[in-house]
Amino acid sequence: MYRNKNLYRTLWGFLIALLFIFNVTSCECYRKKQEELEKQQSMQVNEVGRVIEGTFDPVTGNFIYATGDIFTIKLPNGKEIVEVGNHSTEANLFNFLNDSNTNVNEDKRKGWITLDRIYFDSGKSTVTTESGKQIKNISEILKAFPNAKIKIGGYTDTTGTEETNRKVSEERAKTVQEELIKSGIQAERITSEGYGSQHPVCEANDAPECKAKNRRVDIRVFEK
Repeated sequence: MYRNKNLYRTLWGFLIALLFIFNVTSCECYRKKQEELEKQQSMQVNEVGRVIEGTFDPVTGNFIYATGDIFTIKLPNGKEIVEVGNHSTEANLFNFLNDSNTNVNEDKRKGWITLDRIYFDSGKSTVTTESGKQIKNISEILKAFPNAKIKIGGYTDTTGTEETNRKVSEERAKTVQEELIKSGIQAERITSEGYGSQHPVCEANDAPECKAKNRRVDIRVFEK
């Protein structure tokens, strides 16, 4: 009888040990599956569109981008760009140009950076007064990297005809191009094109906030 009890305890201990190993293994497998799923989801977000943070301003109809913590960019020519966000257009453009290990993507659909503080007068292609600061900042960055060449792309939402949208987007992209040239950037370093409602960053194109995200001007470095 005593031997039976010892055998029972041994078997019970063995079963508990097996259950423990099974649970640990299952948890590890589950964790790895979750990590792989999250990685796939992250890749899909990067391939399909951009994660855009900010708020919609119903008064102006603009999307106000969250540009991150304020810091100062120190350019290689000794000049500084003060009071810009660490996720801003300026930061992204500078980081790309300043990193010798980063190459221009051959896929022309990729590498676009949204000008997050460029706004236009309602129904027009003229930039607002407050947009001047970012244009000046972009100009200073380009002057510090004289080999860089860029393309300006204009975009709209789906409101109106595509013919009208393309015309508006072309005019707005051209305006930014001209403003940069006026600031001292050589004309041969900048091209521009309007894409109308093509290439939306918010696919639905329905709610005001979504449309505001799609009404934008982007910049892409095509030569460093």
